[in-house]
Amino acid sequence: MSDAEASVDDSPALTEYVELHGCSCKVGQDDLDSLLSEVGLTDPQDDLLLGVGEDAAAQRLRDDLALVSTVDFFTPIIDDPYDFGRVAACNAASDAFATGAIDNVSCLVVLGVPRELRDRTSAILAGIVDALATMDGTVAGGHTILNPWPFAGGAVTATVDPDHLLDTRSAAPGDRLYLTKPLGTQPAMGALRVKDGEFADTIEDTAARSVDRIGEEALSWMTTPNREAAAATREHATAATDITGFGLHGQARVLAKNADVGVEITSLPVIEGTVELSRLFGYGLEDGESAETSGGLLLSVPAARSEDLEAALSDAGVFYRQVGRVTNGSGVRLATPEIEAVSR
Repeated sequence: MSDAEASVDDSPALTEYVELHGCSCKVGQDDLDSLLSEVGLTDPQDDLLLGVGEDAAAQRLRDDLALVSTVDFFTPIIDDPYDFGRVAACNAASDAFATGAIDNVSCLVVLGVPRELRDRTSAILAGIVDALATMDGTVAGGHTILNPWPFAGGAVTATVDPDHLLDTRSAAPGDRLYLTKPLGTQPAMGALRVKDGEFADTIEDTAARSVDRIGEEALSWMTTPNREAAAATREHATAATDITGFGLHGQARVLAKNADVGVEITSLPVIEGTVELSRLFGYGLEDGESAETSGGLLLSVPAARSEDLEAALSDAGVFYRQVGRVTNGSGVRLATPEIEAVSR
């Protein structure tokens, strides 16, 4: 082992530098709504196709081209710096993909590290670069600072034909709701972080299977870009959002509010073994409240198009489950959802 490798191994883990991990570091939904209202950012923005309140902004460049832009960064959810970079890149790009924008993807990296973790910076950046490459995207620049809490992500731009642009306002009663990744990243990674500490016995007694395996599967889902899902579904879906720190319930709430509809959740696909861990940690996975990092797309699809959407996702090799429906009314209702354990 080289001196550099020994130095990395002896220094504290990335996740030990932060109190909140991954998308759980986001400002709460109600606090964010209040903040936007206080500064007048809830007013209509007529110069934009999409603006505040959507997953990304969209501006018309010409009749057949819109520029989509978004920014997202968060604290480490995993200790390996390369994997942290991969998750951060997938999560940042996901907001653009949720609007249907999958072409000409570029990223301006946003990166912060404590002074004593500067030797991790290249690995984090390498993870971001490699992840963007899998999305036919590129790193076009960025900004790096020294910061007490490490964080990574980026400002992502992509293009789309305005006719294929998806938002959260167009869901309609009768639509079916689909999810393109299982839930459970928060309890999976939470257990992984503490499995060898003072709570090791409790974690081992609680977990329905190997915590390492649960963590590996969660990482696999978090580093799966939503680009293929967006490409397969944007011509069939009428509305979409991606599942992040607000969890399934929180993102469904955004959809319901913006479209002035009700949402009924009837099924919850979860990473096998995460329900038990969520109960231990109190994350609320069974209520759809567990924070998700780099989660799947939540798609609203007219019933008449649902078979076409399912066929498109199957042909693209994308995981999907129907998880509910859009109703008349308002808000989100969990109709005693069926819990489905998913493993890969």
